[in-house]
Amino acid sequence: MYIDCPFCGQDNLLPPDIVQARQRQYELDQQHYALQIQEQERARIAQERDRARKQSSQRLLIWLGVGGIFVLLLFGSCMALGYYTTQKEEEAKTRAQDPKLNGQAALLARFDEMRKSQGCSRILVQPSTHSKETSTISLDMIKNDACVHILAATGVEAKLRMKYDDKVALTQPLPAAGQSLDYRLCASETATHSFTIEAVPAEPFTTAAIECPRTPAEGGARSGPDDVKKAGKERVQGMLDDLIKAGCKDVVSQPKVLRGDQTFTISSPDNAACYNLMAASFFSDVKLTAALTDPAGKHLPVPEPDSKLRIEYCAPKAGEYKLRLSSSTGDYFATASVDCNRFGAEGLKRLNQR
Repeated sequence: MYIDCPFCGQDNLLPPDIVQARQRQYELDQQHYALQIQEQERARIAQERDRARKQSSQRLLIWLGVGGIFVLLLFGSCMALGYYTTQKEEEAKTRAQDPKLNGQAALLARFDEMRKSQGCSRILVQPSTHSKETSTISLDMIKNDACVHILAATGVEAKLRMKYDDKVALTQPLPAAGQSLDYRLCASETATHSFTIEAVPAEPFTTAAIECPRTPAEGGARSGPDDVKKAGKERVQGMLDDLIKAGCKDVVSQPKVLRGDQTFTISSPDNAACYNLMAASFFSDVKLTAALTDPAGKHLPVPEPDSKLRIEYCAPKAGEYKLRLSSSTGDYFATASVDCNRFGAEGLKRLNQR
């Protein structure tokens, strides 16, 4: 708007056309400056975007590289783990098949020893080898029959544990955990007895079961069934011979050896001959007990428990009569039966005299 005079120093107002020209130039300069600023800003933004893209690409490449390394490491680890697992499985299979490591050799040696020392003969459960699973042994036991040894063994460092899975009470406690187990089961009830055996840690082991004679202390027989004298057969034969001599000619059953509780069902017609059953044990401390019921379930007279019995009845009416015998021990005893003349000396006459 003004200009200084170089000679006098006075401020002089510029002509209007110059002022306008300067104003237009100033406006153009401002517009040009604004355009430069905008161009610089666009260039800066473009540079920042390009730099961001480059950084993003670099980060992506870095992550891809790291991911690739991780995948390779993971794949290598999986391969190594798979190889290690395969090796372990192969070693486990080898151990499971080795009789010395899986306990089978020890079990067979135990069988031989028991055959010689205890007379064990019948293998009820054949030896079977287990590795990662438990072994289940289920036995149908008969009261006062032979005992059974449940055996388990392993040849490696592991503890075998036995568990009883049924409700029938056991007479002996289960064995403590160890590298070998031997449990003698002498059943006091006729029932199924089930056991499970496992190894801790899971290592190969072998299980089996073998039958052994019950000792007299356990309620076992003091003789074998083929011992004519000690099984009571000789004594019963003498009783039968005496009745035959006395006129009882119709022998119903020849002497036979039995053991444990016995039940006889006799079908009799009206006014039948008098039925006689003889039972005897060789051992005087054995008490044989009889129970006789008629077709209506009424109890008939029987002799007192003894080592020798003669049970007799003369059926007044037809029907099925039940005769039950039990023994106080697990010894063998013998029985025989014969019909005597209803009206003879060994029939009603004898019964009426008692």
